Amino acid sequence: MSREDSGWEWVKGVPRYAPTVESAISELTYDKYGQEYEESVAKLMDIVRAAQRDAAQRLSEAGHEEAARLIFPIYPKEDDQ
Repeated sequence: MSREDSGWEWVKGVPRYAPTVESAISELTYDKYGQEYEESVAKLMDIVRAAQRDAAQRLSEAGHEEAARLIFPIYPKEDDQ
């Protein structure tokens, strides 16, 4: 079993459910099609991005700027091009 395939992993001989973002979203949208599927995935990805931003902010506040940028990079603003 692997996180990528089923969402399950073994930790010290005990199974633990720890899905990847992709497998968790797939599990929540498997029965949706077309526009309903696209809207559901977009809303779930908004939650993912919010969690990434929150984690990056906490890491930055703790002095781990490089790790924060790996989680949520700073992109140039549109007028910085």
